[in-house]
Amino acid sequence: MLISAIITRIDELKPNGYTSTTKLGWINQVDGMIWNEIYKHTGFSDILRLANTAAYALPTGVDFNLVTEVYVDGEPILPITFKDFETTGYYRGTDGKLNIYPVPTASDTVAGLREVHRLPFVPHTAISESIYMPVPYDKAYDDYICAMIDKYNQDMEGYNNNMSFYNADTKEFAAWYKDQGVK
Repeated sequence: MLISAIITRIDELKPNGYTSTTKLGWINQVDGMIWNEIYKHTGFSDILRLANTAAYALPTGVDFNLVTEVYVDGEPILPITFKDFETTGYYRGTDGKLNIYPVPTASDTVAGLREVHRLPFVPHTAISESIYMPVPYDKAYDDYICAMIDKYNQDMEGYNNNMSFYNADTKEFAAWYKDQGVK
C-alpha cells in the first residue's frame, strides 16, 4: 500500500490540519520502529587483519552502534567494556572504528575478521512509496497517525486510546511476521 493511500484514509477518517509532510514523518516513525525492532535486517563485512593494527574502518554508512556481532577466525568475540579491557573482544575506538583485542601479530591472507551490523533504516522521502506493513496490519499506521494528531491537539484521552490500539496492532504484526519465518 502506498503512503498516499494511508494519508488519504486518515484525512477521511479524522479530518485535520496537518500536512502530508508531517504525516509522512509519522509514517517514518512507524516504519523505522518496524525496521529496527521487527525486521532487524543485517549485513556484514569481512576484513583482512593487519599485523599490529587494532582499528578497522566500518563499511560506508555503518555506525559502530549498528554492529551486533564480531567474529575472529569464525569464532564470536564479545564487546569489551572498560571494566574488562584486557580480555579478548571488540570495542569502539575514539575515532569510531571497530577495534579488536588482542592486536593481531600477523596479517591475514584470508579475511579473518567479520563484523555483522544492522542495516540502517532509510526514511521514506515521498508519499508515492510503499509502507512496510501489509493489509490487514496497515491499520497500525491509522492508529499511530490518529494518536499523533490527538497528541498535538492536546487530546490526551484520544492519544492514549489510539496508542493502545497502535501497540496492539504492531504486536499482532510482529507475531505474524515471526510466524512467517522471515529472516
